[in-house]
Formats: sequence, structure tokens, C-alpha cells
Amino acid sequence: MKKRTVLSLIFLIVGVAIYLLFDLEIMAKQSLMFSIIRNFLPDLCWTLSFFFMSINFSSKIVKNNLLFNSLYVLGIALIYELLQYFKVIKGTFDVLDILIYIIAIATACLIEKMIRRKENGKN
Repeated sequence: MKKRTVLSLIFLIVGVAIYLLFDLEIMAKQSLMFSIIRNFLPDLCWTLSFFFMSINFSSKIVKNNLLFNSLYVLGIALIYELLQYFKVIKGTFDVLDILIYIIAIATACLIEKMIRRKENGKN
């Protein structure tokens, strides 16, 4: 649980830091690379953070089933994007955000499998 909490906090802090650095125009260069970092990396970090927190604080069913946890996290992310699409919350609906969520969840699953392998002593 400790590893997942630390990972979650690291990803959350990195996501917030990137968002704030660009929002405050500390790093506001106009290039494709900076645009990608600003627009997609915070979403990737926040999704990774949520994935690991959901494993920590969910029931054993979710904790032990990566597919269920992945679908849960993706479902929350999709609801968030749909609320933006229908202008219920502030933000811009973006299909690329959904792709980033899927990439983040796949990455989180790989990291989680490595953690579990190490916890079970199977190096």
C-alpha cells in the first residue's frame, strides 16, 4: 500500500506542477512539444494517481482485479469528459484526452504488475 500511495502522490504533484507552471505562464513557449506537455501530461499524471489511489482505498474485489479497477478509472474519466462535452463543468471535451486516459491506465497496469511481482517475490 505504501508504494502505491507514494506513486499516487508523486503523479499528483507532478501533474499539478505541470499544470500550474503552464497556467502561470512560467513555461509558456509556443511549440508542439510544450503544447503536448501542457495539454496531455497533467491528465496522464492525474489518471495514474487516481488509478493507484483507487487500488489503495477500494474493496478487495477491485484491489485484486486490474481489469475492474481499470474500467472503474476509465469510467470516471469518461464521465468527466462527457460533463465537459455537455458544458456541465468547465473544460473542453477532447477525444485525445480519452486516448491519454487509456494510455495512462495501460501504463498503470504495467507498473502495478511489476509491483505485484516484486511483492510476491517473483523477480
